[in-house]
Amino acid sequence: MRALIATYAWLLARLPEGFARANAAVLGLLLWALRRRVVRANLRAAFPGRDEAWVRRIGRLSCRRAAEMGLFSIVSPRLSAEEVRARVTVHASLLTGESRVTADVGGAVLFVPHFTLMEMMTAVTLAAPALGDRPWITLYRPLNQPAADAWVKAARERFGMRLASRREGFGQVMRNVREGGVSCILFDQKIQSGLRLTFLGRPAAVTNLPGLVAQRHRAAARIFWAERTGFWRCELRTAVLHQTGAAGLTRESNAWLEARLRSSDEACADWLWAHDRWRHGDAPWHDELGD
Repeated sequence: MRALIATYAWLLARLPEGFARANAAVLGLLLWALRRRVVRANLRAAFPGRDEAWVRRIGRLSCRRAAEMGLFSIVSPRLSAEEVRARVTVHASLLTGESRVTADVGGAVLFVPHFTLMEMMTAVTLAAPALGDRPWITLYRPLNQPAADAWVKAARERFGMRLASRREGFGQVMRNVREGGVSCILFDQKIQSGLRLTFLGRPAAVTNLPGLVAQRHRAAARIFWAERTGFWRCELRTAVLHQTGAAGLTRESNAWLEARLRSSDEACADWLWAHDRWRHGDAPWHDELGD
């Protein structure tokens, strides 16, 4: 399996970019074929005023970009540091102003939304060496195939980002924030247990884990995302979160994402609509998000 992944990665890296684009298009169509029922249902419910042509266009584009993200996780180890640096830029918001994540703000919790070039965020300290003076760690879900998991994990940790498995990494994330580091946590995935919050008009099961970490250590809280600027190209950005309690941070981060998805077709298509975030929102054991 590793030999196949390595060969495919070499082809993606060394052939003209059109080869990778074509692969993303084909794989995106496959994902659309497998998940179109979920994608269309999600988009229809979230945007009831949109017609079917819009739903189909945004859904297909989202699937193609999800494939683009997956291909980057494969090709990344075969790209030189210079090639990655040319594709990942850092917005001033990370380095200056109230949303900065420089060492002077102390321990920080970054709320990461599931946008389609999030794989490129692991190169943040390569793109901005000034941010590499303290440890970065992120929770991740290991892949079921060991060879693929080892390949992707090595790619994500290549430039200094440490990965902690969701199965046993919570303590590492907490300790890193307590010691002044930066911890990144996805906040908008489908989960089977959690708290209930209305998101895009429907109840969804949401995690308050990043809010709890920030609250416990009185840490700086930021939204951290990759804004797509082209194929395998992005600008890394941050936005400040003003709340301090776990419940308030959970609401604020989800409200930010909801506003972002409604802001433009481009932003909407950049989210992973193929996962059914609302699947567990009506489960009877969910509690409403408290104060």
